[in-house]
Amino acid sequence: MAVKNHLLDDKIIAAATAEFLELGFQGASLRRIAQRANLSTGALYTRYKSKDALFCSIVNDALSEISHEFEPLQQCYMDAQKSGSVEAVLEAIQREEQVYQKILLKYYDQCVLFFCQSDGSSLQTKLEQFMTYKAKETVAFLENLSKKEVNADGIAMLLSEQFYGYRAILQKRLSIEKTESCLKMVEVFHEAGWKELFQQITQQP
Repeated sequence: MAVKNHLLDDKIIAAATAEFLELGFQGASLRRIAQRANLSTGALYTRYKSKDALFCSIVNDALSEISHEFEPLQQCYMDAQKSGSVEAVLEAIQREEQVYQKILLKYYDQCVLFFCQSDGSSLQTKLEQFMTYKAKETVAFLENLSKKEVNADGIAMLLSEQFYGYRAILQKRLSIEKTESCLKMVEVFHEAGWKELFQQITQQP
C-alpha cells in the first residue's frame, strides 16, 4: 500500500486556502490551486475529487469542533428549560456564544471560508440548514418555557442577524485581538436583547 504524502497534502491545503480566501468558492479554480501548489491538476484530482470536496476538507476541523461542542450545549439548554429560569436560559446562551467565539478565533481562516466565502458550495447549504434548525429549536424551546405561542419568524430573523454579525466581523479580516474585541461587544449586545425578549415572553398575561 502506498504511503500517503502528507507534505503534498499540506501544500495543496495551503494553496487552496489562499485561493478560496482571495476569490471565494465560486471564483476559485482547481487549475490555479494546482499551480499555486506546483502540481498538475491531475495530481490534485487524485486526492480531492472536486473543488467542493477540497473546500470542505479545509474547514472540516472547525465544523468537527462545532459538532463536538453542540451536544453539551443542548444539555445545557435542556437543564435551563427544566429550571424555568430566564437566568438559566441566558447562561446557556452565553455559554453557546463563548463556544462560537472560541472556535472563530481558533480556526480563524476556516471560519472566514465557512461564513464568508462558501457561497455556491455544499457548505452554504449546510450553514443555511443549521440556521433553520437553530431557529426551530429556539422557538420550540421558548414555547415549552413560556407555555404559549412565540413569533417564529421574529426569532428566525434575530438568529440570522446574530450569525450575519459573525460574518460581518470576519469579512473585515481584522487582527485576532480586534476580532475578539468585536465578538465580545456583539455578545454583550445580544445578551441584553435576549434577556429583555425572554422576560417579555415568559411574563404571565
